[in-house]
Amino acid sequence: MSGFRLTLKAPLAARVDASSLLPAALADASVTDVAARTLPFGTGIAPVGDLFAVEATEQDGLVISGDRRLDHVGAGMTAGEVRIEGSVGAAAGAGMSGGRLTISGDAGDGLAAGLSGGRIEVFGNAGDRVGGPQPGERQGMRGGVVSIAGSVGDGLGARLRGGLILVGGNAGTGAADGLLAGTLAIAGRLGPGAGRGMKRGTVLVATAPDVLAPGFIEAGPQDFIALKLLARRVPDLAALFGGQLSGRAVRLVGNRLAGGEGEILVLN
Repeated sequence: MSGFRLTLKAPLAARVDASSLLPAALADASVTDVAARTLPFGTGIAPVGDLFAVEATEQDGLVISGDRRLDHVGAGMTAGEVRIEGSVGAAAGAGMSGGRLTISGDAGDGLAAGLSGGRIEVFGNAGDRVGGPQPGERQGMRGGVVSIAGSVGDGLGARLRGGLILVGGNAGTGAADGLLAGTLAIAGRLGPGAGRGMKRGTVLVATAPDVLAPGFIEAGPQDFIALKLLARRVPDLAALFGGQLSGRAVRLVGNRLAGGEGEILVLN
């Protein structure tokens, strides 16, 4: 498989749909082939070579210059690796089922929407609706791992069906709305209104939420052997909370107004 570096020639003047820039799609391409491919650009199209300087590399995968108008990077990826140097726009990694997407800057709204597999790592912040449903779909992320070093916007993990989302900073309002399964872990503050319509699944937080959605009851402090086992299996999770998990947490159960039996665990 060939590797390529795509370096922006200038800041983007309009939004670009980068969903076709995937390792599998470019596996047998030459530099000329890649440069000749067209991308949706604003209301029209533009050849890749008009927007990017294209170079072949010895390593597999793609390295792409970031821009906040560069949307859908890594969307639909099934295998391989895409590395973004800088920030990106909306829907990064949407619908991914495999592979690895790394973003050295920030990500826009809709990061990991509908993700079913693979891994996404963001070294900056992310926008609203991380791990939520794709447009026209009812269910959010179903598998995979998303790691965000900074903070995220509103609607984190809405209708999450599976997988793991790690947030090193704060989460905005309405996290875990309609959460069905999977795990959210937030090292910072959990914004107000979390857990509305939550059915099952787990939210791990380092500090007690200020204002949850109505419908949660406190079950008191408990010991969770499963937390220690999970931390061993997923070192990133332990690292998010300082390197280890004691296994002890205050358990909040809900959302009972929606008939839910999910849990928000405030770690000790």
